[in-house]
Amino acid sequence: MNAKYLVAGTLILGVVIFMWGAVTHALLPQPLHTFTNGDAVVAAMRANAPGNGVFLEEHGVFAAISFRPDFSDKSQDLKPDLIFQFITDTAGSLLLLLFVAHISGSLWARAGWSAVAGLAAFSLKIMPYHTWYGFSHAFIHQELLDLVGKFFIGGLLASFLWKKWGSTSS
Repeated sequence: MNAKYLVAGTLILGVVIFMWGAVTHALLPQPLHTFTNGDAVVAAMRANAPGNGVFLEEHGVFAAISFRPDFSDKSQDLKPDLIFQFITDTAGSLLLLLFVAHISGSLWARAGWSAVAGLAAFSLKIMPYHTWYGFSHAFIHQELLDLVGKFFIGGLLASFLWKKWGSTSS
């Protein structure tokens, strides 16, 4: 397998997949809700949650809680989270490049099989959040668009790069 395909492809795909995530999480409306009395909810969470984590109350309440140590607004300094997201998107891009390199067929067939892999990941990982924890349809649909979009767009680009750089010997 060609090193240029792996190295340059990983970086290119990492940027493209990161940008797709920016579209689906920053530009599209998010299916998130705010509490009617946020101060009371935060006070109750601080008093009853021993730390960050996922909590399931027997009364049917499911909550993911993530407090900053100083209780400051997490959205005020996004740089560390954006850097970590880019790193994980880039690592996932390398895996997608390796996956595409082992699929035979046309550019569109490879992209299609990549989308199928994205659907499998969605079915196995995201759908249980709806089934078991009651995540909303809107949230699940947003995650479907994000995840399958990343696999399809990433698979399409990886297929193009495979045709251009990967199928030649190194």
